[in-house]
Amino acid sequence: MIGIVGGGLAAAKLVEGYREAGGEEPITIWSADPHGPYHRPPLSKRLLRGEAEPADALVHPLEWYAEHDVDLRLGETVDSLDDVRAGTIVLASGARPRELPGASTFRRLDDSLALRERARGAETAVVIGGGVIGCEITASLTQLGVRVTQVVREPMVFANLQAPPLSESLHEVYRERGVDLRLGATEVPDADITVAGIGVVPNVELAQAAGLEVRSGIVVDDRFATARPGVHAIGDAAEFFDPVFNRFRRIEHWSNAAYHGTTLGRILAGADERYDIVSAFFSEEFGRSFRYFGDPTGHDRTVLDGDFGEEDAVFRFLRGGAVICAAVMGQDEETEAALKEEIRAGAASVA
Repeated sequence: MIGIVGGGLAAAKLVEGYREAGGEEPITIWSADPHGPYHRPPLSKRLLRGEAEPADALVHPLEWYAEHDVDLRLGETVDSLDDVRAGTIVLASGARPRELPGASTFRRLDDSLALRERARGAETAVVIGGGVIGCEITASLTQLGVRVTQVVREPMVFANLQAPPLSESLHEVYRERGVDLRLGATEVPDADITVAGIGVVPNVELAQAAGLEVRSGIVVDDRFATARPGVHAIGDAAEFFDPVFNRFRRIEHWSNAAYHGTTLGRILAGADERYDIVSAFFSEEFGRSFRYFGDPTGHDRTVLDGDFGEEDAVFRFLRGGAVICAAVMGQDEETEAALKEEIRAGAASVA
């Protein structure tokens, strides 16, 4: 049997990958969440705005799991790996939001529904944080007619992306839409709603109690295996070896969880595969979507082609003349695919 601790996207994709590759072992998923595995991106966008309902966010209908020989145990937690009676254990335990006194957090489907309900009777809101969650919640609440003050400790939104032209274009959009954007600020004004989107903490306690190596996350190789035979980790909680950039990384985005789950599922079914993609994520605010490929660590130069304000731009990060990362807006799939290959080749040349 395969026992999966955690019931998010990575777990659902593992089942998909395993069954599609011919895996026949029964699977049990333990999930603390009362809902079946769901996609998180809609929570801060379409679901929050009332343009989608909970069923729309599900990866699969609940009956799909029974049809694929999966015992889906919702609302159940695992206290110790010793309680998981399975020949193969997968830790897909995800992460939890950092908390801030006086502010609600945003991570789960129920958080989105609760905030959507509160927004119906609210005139003002404060959103703390300038990353994906903070920016997307700000945009969605504004579109619902709430006057939002966004408090960002850093000098720009998406500061961790290190792409000032992108950040500055978003500043203009947010202010044009009436957002009171306070950069480099820590003081939080009063409002009807206060929400914190200040990052997450990986759920690694089970791994630590079992004696597994934990750094920024649960340490695994490029086949998602820990040093303990039969135990793997994927998704937000995993610090995995990325051969493209020749280093260990932990990534908290939808595409990473999906790829981890699918690939490990195929590996457990006998496929000779491993992590081998250029990492990517996307975000959308006020109908403007951007994508981000690769890893900017160690870049020594940047080059901008186009204009983010015109929703047509490619911002490249270079190291030693090689492209290792890019932020893009308004590009077609062919251009994005070519850019990923440029990054793969660039990362290999400076490794």
